[in-house]
Amino acid sequence: MKFNKYNKKLLYQVPKMTNINHIYFIGIGGSGMCGIARILAQQGYKISGSDLLSNSITQNLILLNIKIHLDHNKNHITNNIDLVVISHAIKKNNPELIAAKKLNITIINRVQMLAELMRFSYGITASGTHGKTTTTAMIYEIYKLAGLDPTFINGGILKSSNEYSYLGLSKYFITEIDESNKSFLYLKPIINIVTNIENEHLECYKNSLKILKKTFLKFLKNIPFYGCIIICIDNKNNFNLIKKNKHFLKSKIITYGSHKDADIKLSNFTQDTHGSKFYLLEKKTNLNLKVNLNIIGYHNALNATAAFAAASYIGLKYSIILKILKEFKGIKRRFDILGTISYNKKLNLKKNTIIIDDYGHHPTEINVTIETIRNIWPNRHLIMVFQPHRFSRTLNLFNEFVKILSKVDMLFLLEIYSAGENYNKNINSENLCKKIKELGIISPFLIKSNNYTTITNSIFKKLKGNEILIFQGAGNINNISSFFIKNKLKNKKLNK
Repeated sequence: MKFNKYNKKLLYQVPKMTNINHIYFIGIGGSGMCGIARILAQQGYKISGSDLLSNSITQNLILLNIKIHLDHNKNHITNNIDLVVISHAIKKNNPELIAAKKLNITIINRVQMLAELMRFSYGITASGTHGKTTTTAMIYEIYKLAGLDPTFINGGILKSSNEYSYLGLSKYFITEIDESNKSFLYLKPIINIVTNIENEHLECYKNSLKILKKTFLKFLKNIPFYGCIIICIDNKNNFNLIKKNKHFLKSKIITYGSHKDADIKLSNFTQDTHGSKFYLLEKKTNLNLKVNLNIIGYHNALNATAAFAAASYIGLKYSIILKILKEFKGIKRRFDILGTISYNKKLNLKKNTIIIDDYGHHPTEINVTIETIRNIWPNRHLIMVFQPHRFSRTLNLFNEFVKILSKVDMLFLLEIYSAGENYNKNINSENLCKKIKELGIISPFLIKSNNYTTITNSIFKKLKGNEILIFQGAGNINNISSFFIKNKLKNKKLNK
């Protein structure tokens, strides 16, 4: 019997989704949506979608011949669309969603789509309340620069390459995943990192941390017996989850952190304005490795440790991993130093204000950011501009926010960014401001205006020099920080 010769390249291609050509994304500009849309477009599918705002992300997608509507209109949904992908921010009364249902078009959420992209790959995911975006980016850079050419989807943009997604040719597929709406249960990666488990997205878990932890356990059971769970046991919820349920998990478990029982133990952490360094002791080999990073923050040392574990697990050489980690430049909007305002005060004393943009929106994340700033710049005045993110989060973690935000020297509070949630009359920034004042530590300024010029001027007139000014939050506060940089770094009236 004679057989035809096969094209070897075709043998390694991911199978195309049968009968699927045109895919429409409702909310295509979202951080969890744009990377998926970009990968699918690069794979040859016809992609279109809608969003309410135009930004650099949507403009980037347009360059890939992706048609984007800047509104949600039922007329955008036509019979030639084979599949509709929606973000979790899309509500049931969305006119495009309703139109798709009437036309009997298959509708899936973004994580279901992500699961299909990963189905035939060696999936590597980072999960947890904090740190997953940076950890994912670190793993991706290690794998890519080591020559493994992975596919990558992330919620943050790499400073080094300006990437948030990349279509590789190898079997490796690296992405971050979150626990909101229990959507990570769709995924079955081979390697998964759990950075931490905290009281986040509890509105999806009947406001129960216990249910959240049970759901994480259910997800970890998705990891195959030949796979690996990499988990930080500095986090008490992580530690207890593994301790109580280790016998239920069939995959290999690698623990990390500064905890004495960690398989990869982090120790002797130090940092300065140039970066950080620490040591990793691998329990199994008793090997002690020195790690240098160009980014600061103990949380980033933990992220790097997780990335080290995910790279060494597949056999990459330690020397290669450490070299690439040292060159890692970070993620935009993750403790992102935007610039410095320099100006002269009385007696010609040179003063300056360092401006930082940070995505952290949970009390734990904000506390880590504050502690890092206090450690690196102990003699500087810390001014924070904070935009609360979601009514539900602000309400559920109200007391924690009051406690943490009182640690800064000066606080500007913006109105709550809804992130698609319905208005909640039981919570607002005025409540938060009032409670912080009652503590008597600081007296925050409440900014009700949405005008960028008004906000910027309110902040700028309070600057005196020798300060850290940080824009903190996950909403559209980065637009305000960008406006501030554009208008104040070039402002000629800097002699106050």
